[in-house]
Amino acid sequence: MKKLIIISMILLVSSLTLYADDDSTFCNNPQAWDHINSMVDKNPEDIPLQILHALKIGLCVKIDQNSISSPEAIHLFNDMVDTMAEKRDEEEAREGKEEL
Repeated sequence: MKKLIIISMILLVSSLTLYADDDSTFCNNPQAWDHINSMVDKNPEDIPLQILHALKIGLCVKIDQNSISSPEAIHLFNDMVDTMAEKRDEEEAREGKEEL
Protein backbone atom coordinates (compact mmCIF):
# COMPACT_ATOMS: atom_id res chain seq x y z
CA MET A 1 0.00 0.00 0.00
CA LYS A 2 2.86 2.33 0.85
CA LYS A 3 4.34 1.85 -2.62
CA LEU A 4 0.98 2.74 -4.19
CA ILE A 5 0.89 6.00 -2.25
CA ILE A 6 4.46 6.83 -3.25
CA ILE A 7 3.67 6.09 -6.89
CA SER A 8 0.52 8.21 -6.73
CA MET A 9 2.49 11.11 -5.27
CA ILE A 10 5.09 10.83 -8.02
CA LEU A 11 2.33 10.82 -10.63
CA LEU A 12 0.65 13.72 -8.91
CA VAL A 13 3.79 15.81 -8.82
CA SER A 14 4.60 15.08 -12.44
CA SER A 15 1.09 15.71 -13.74
CA LEU A 16 -0.28 18.52 -11.60
CA THR A 17 2.67 20.79 -12.16
CA LEU A 18 1.92 20.53 -15.87
CA TYR A 19 -1.67 21.54 -15.27
CA ALA A 20 -0.54 24.42 -13.10
CA ASP A 21 1.55 26.11 -15.80
CA ASP A 22 -1.20 27.73 -17.86
CA ASP A 23 -3.31 30.57 -16.42
CA SER A 24 -6.34 29.74 -18.53
CA THR A 25 -6.50 26.06 -17.57
CA PHE A 26 -5.50 25.96 -13.91
CA CYS A 27 -9.14 25.97 -12.79
CA ASN A 28 -10.89 25.22 -16.06
CA ASN A 29 -9.36 21.98 -17.27
CA PRO A 30 -11.86 19.11 -16.94
CA GLN A 31 -9.16 16.47 -17.55
CA ALA A 32 -7.02 17.89 -14.76
CA TRP A 33 -9.97 17.85 -12.37
CA ASP A 34 -10.92 14.31 -13.41
CA HIS A 35 -7.34 13.21 -12.81
CA ILE A 36 -6.93 14.73 -9.35
CA ASN A 37 -10.45 13.72 -8.27
CA SER A 38 -9.77 10.15 -9.37
CA MET A 39 -6.50 10.08 -7.44
CA VAL A 40 -8.19 11.48 -4.34
CA ASP A 41 -10.96 8.87 -4.58
CA LYS A 42 -8.44 6.03 -4.97
CA ASN A 43 -6.17 7.27 -2.17
CA PRO A 44 -8.32 8.85 0.54
CA GLU A 45 -5.63 8.18 3.17
CA ASP A 46 -2.95 10.09 1.25
CA ILE A 47 -2.92 13.31 3.27
CA PRO A 48 -0.47 15.24 1.05
CA LEU A 49 -2.68 14.48 -1.93
CA GLN A 50 -5.76 15.60 0.02
CA ILE A 51 -3.98 18.84 0.96
CA LEU A 52 -3.08 19.56 -2.67
CA HIS A 53 -6.63 18.85 -3.78
CA ALA A 54 -8.08 21.14 -1.12
CA LEU A 55 -5.56 23.84 -1.97
CA LYS A 56 -6.46 23.73 -5.65
CA ILE A 57 -10.17 23.98 -4.84
CA GLY A 58 -9.55 26.92 -2.51
CA LEU A 59 -7.28 28.72 -4.94
CA CYS A 60 -9.87 28.42 -7.70
CA VAL A 61 -12.52 29.88 -5.38
CA LYS A 62 -10.15 32.76 -4.60
CA ILE A 63 -9.53 33.33 -8.33
CA ASP A 64 -13.30 33.40 -8.96
CA GLN A 65 -13.66 35.97 -6.17
CA ASN A 66 -10.89 38.06 -7.76
CA SER A 67 -8.97 38.02 -4.49
CA ILE A 68 -5.94 36.32 -6.05
CA SER A 69 -4.63 36.24 -9.60
CA SER A 70 -4.14 33.06 -11.59
CA PRO A 71 -0.34 33.49 -11.71
CA GLU A 72 -0.26 33.93 -7.91
CA ALA A 73 -2.44 30.86 -7.44
CA ILE A 74 -0.29 28.80 -9.77
CA HIS A 75 2.85 29.91 -7.94
CA LEU A 76 1.36 28.98 -4.55
CA PHE A 77 0.13 25.63 -5.84
CA ASN A 78 3.49 24.73 -7.40
CA ASP A 79 5.28 25.74 -4.20
CA MET A 80 3.03 23.40 -2.22
CA VAL A 81 3.59 20.56 -4.70
CA ASP A 82 7.34 21.04 -4.21
CA THR A 83 6.94 21.17 -0.43
CA MET A 84 4.88 17.99 -0.38
CA ALA A 85 7.39 16.19 -2.60
CA GLU A 86 10.28 17.26 -0.35
CA LYS A 87 8.37 16.17 2.76
CA ARG A 88 7.63 12.78 1.17
CA ASP A 89 11.32 12.37 0.27
CA GLU A 90 12.35 13.19 3.85
CA GLU A 91 9.85 10.71 5.28
CA GLU A 92 11.05 7.98 2.93
CA ALA A 93 14.67 8.68 3.86
CA ARG A 94 13.84 8.47 7.59
CA GLU A 95 11.90 5.24 7.10
CA GLY A 96 14.77 3.77 5.09
CA LYS A 97 17.21 4.55 7.89
CA GLU A 98 14.87 3.03 10.46
CA GLU A 99 14.71 -0.24 8.51
CA LEU A 100 18.52 -0.58 8.51
